[in-house]
Amino acid sequence: MKKTLTIILVLMFSLTGAYSCKKKRPVITKNTVAKRATEKNSQRTFKFKPKPYKIEVVNYDPKGRRDPFLSVVALTKQKIEKKRKKKINPLENYDVADFKVLGIVYDGTRYYASVMLPDGKAFTVTKGMTVGLYDGKIIDITPSQIVVREYVMNYKGQLKPKDTILKLRKEEE
Repeated sequence: MKKTLTIILVLMFSLTGAYSCKKKRPVITKNTVAKRATEKNSQRTFKFKPKPYKIEVVNYDPKGRRDPFLSVVALTKQKIEKKRKKKINPLENYDVADFKVLGIVYDGTRYYASVMLPDGKAFTVTKGMTVGLYDGKIIDITPSQIVVREYVMNYKGQLKPKDTILKLRKEEE
């Protein structure tokens, strides 16, 4: 049995030796390594192509819109201050509620009224004159009162009419 086993082993080694001798192994040099590297890189093809993206341009026009970061109260005060600076008439520098009616006179065609400002100066006013801080107009003068209509901005920023009645005598109120 030993003999058969050794014969089998010798045959196996000889067959494997003969088989391995037939195959020639290539000689590896620096040039062959470089060639293989370039062949691998040339065989790679990139299939990923980025899709072109669309740029959407949005134009913002702030005309007629208020700045959302500013207070509505501050904006209203700024508008009032701008109007105050432009006014030349002393009747437009004080609030209408601070006026004092001194007297009302009728000349046969229309009424005239004399009003005193808080600074002590007196002026004669007629229907249609502009008075007060908020561009109020005198819409009516009767024998006992003056009606002034002002357009005041509310909390929403809308102009609302406000009528102020100035009486000739305070005890009539």
